[in-house]
Amino acid sequence: MSISSAQIYFNRLIHGDNRINLQLSAATCVDGQTAEYLAEGIHTSFIKKGQKEYCQFKDDSEVAEQLKSGVSGQALADHIFNALQQSIDVEAPPAESILVVACYQHLASEYVLAAVLGVKDSVLLNDAISAERSQYLDIANIQLAVQLDMSEFGVNPDSERAIAYIKGRVGRTVNDFMADALGIEPKLNAKDATQKLIETVETFISDNSDDEKASSVREVTLDVMKNASEVGDFLDVQHLSEEIEEKTGLAGFYDKAAEDEEFNDSCPVYLSASKSLKKFFGQGGGMSLSFNRELLGEHIHYDPIAKTLKFTKLPPNLLDALEKNG
Repeated sequence: MSISSAQIYFNRLIHGDNRINLQLSAATCVDGQTAEYLAEGIHTSFIKKGQKEYCQFKDDSEVAEQLKSGVSGQALADHIFNALQQSIDVEAPPAESILVVACYQHLASEYVLAAVLGVKDSVLLNDAISAERSQYLDIANIQLAVQLDMSEFGVNPDSERAIAYIKGRVGRTVNDFMADALGIEPKLNAKDATQKLIETVETFISDNSDDEKASSVREVTLDVMKNASEVGDFLDVQHLSEEIEEKTGLAGFYDKAAEDEEFNDSCPVYLSASKSLKKFFGQGGGMSLSFNRELLGEHIHYDPIAKTLKFTKLPPNLLDALEKNG
């Protein structure tokens, strides 16, 4: 296990009449092996989320002041929980209800992770093999969470990667209450950065390679992106350049990327934005199309003058549906 120490604090949101309260006046704390086990699960689940925003503290962030003053984990957790409770719109509360602040060490770095987790019902067998109803934290489906790399923040408070934020998908009000409570704002748009990197890859391909090598460059880029995303790291552009040269024989990607005025040696990975490396896709006018790049010119042909696609092979289920309709 990569977690060497951990303390985890819990509280619960209680939905009342026209207000939301905290169940406990002071958060409960779990430490020792149980906390380390939970921290491992929460950290892993957070890292696996490929869609993150990278943030910085606002000048008036009270959480930032708490961190700088070196308050205890208990005081920090209670402050965050109270800030979360006050920031929630009563008309649009999150479906999840368990508030978590995890303070832990992963490898050589210290982290603070604040999250809102759901609870799921299950069945537990006791020692007498008798079934009992139980509840467990839905850690795998973490949707609202902020992770602060305290080691990075301590060295460089303005770092682009010190604060990572997962935003839920259920509406702006619910999405933003954690950002409001912790006093954070966007620092780096991971989706835009990923798309810009992909544009550089496509420009490099058009300048240097044939169709076979173009496919290889895209595959190498996608593999490097996936590997970075799986460990929650930024993509190193020099490393990508070396991988492209080693596996395709094409040199100079780093120099091409460095031509951009806003070039950075590292890039966050917003994994869903990388699908254009593998597929062509688009939608509109009642249509939605998506197909693998290697099919273009083989089973799918594009006429740039007429701006039409011709399919010489269709997916069996689509063909079956068309035949039934005809």
